[in-house]
Amino acid sequence: MDIHEYISSGVIETYVMGLCTNAEEKELETLRIQYPELDKAISTYESEMEKNMLQHSSLPDAATDTKILNTINELTNSVPVIPIQSKKRNWLTPFSIAASILLLLSIGLNFYLFQQSKNEIPENTIASLPASDYEIMKKPSITPVAMYGYSYHAICRCTMFWDKATGKAYIMIHHLPKSSAAKDYQLWAMVDGKPVNVGIINDEIRGRFIEMNNVPSTANAFSVTLENAGGASTPTESEIYLTGSI
Repeated sequence: MDIHEYISSGVIETYVMGLCTNAEEKELETLRIQYPELDKAISTYESEMEKNMLQHSSLPDAATDTKILNTINELTNSVPVIPIQSKKRNWLTPFSIAASILLLLSIGLNFYLFQQSKNEIPENTIASLPASDYEIMKKPSITPVAMYGYSYHAICRCTMFWDKATGKAYIMIHHLPKSSAAKDYQLWAMVDGKPVNVGIINDEIRGRFIEMNNVPSTANAFSVTLENAGGASTPTESEIYLTGSI
């Protein structure tokens, strides 16, 4: 096995984000014992996710904070705690108590905002991808780009697989609230420090790749904003939901 090709296939991203099938997860966890470079790559990606979550999360104002805490209390009282055993690293280990509370508040805020909106949030989880999507991930020309939730939208995330050879990008939504008829998600590429419109994301598509075209070959970062239907000529900074860099 070419372990370096395996690492660049995108399997690490899907594993860390919990999108692997059971068979893929068992295979990867067996291989990470055999190949130290694979184990290091997984740990590095997990650390980057943790760092980004802390870096881009922020606390709400006092009024909203009270509503969030009430929501968290309701969730705590209504949902039974079920112990889960997993071979994956314990995400709380590298965090301090304060960071854990920050993440919990961020999740609570998103839950509160979701409840306030009229948009339906898909609850289905992705067990596996179509075979054609797996083939895309394995292309040598593909560059995986992890897109993390920004600010109050820390719970949101998606993975983008950018094919520099064709200028296409393939986006897989993991956690992103469905847009309304009056709003559209829009993908932006950063080129020389300036945002370039890539296009509207059809977030009706769930469980498989959303294809985007005309991605600038010189882009070094990406973001997703929620704009008025039809998109905008410039991104609305207060409506940034996702960010990712190469």
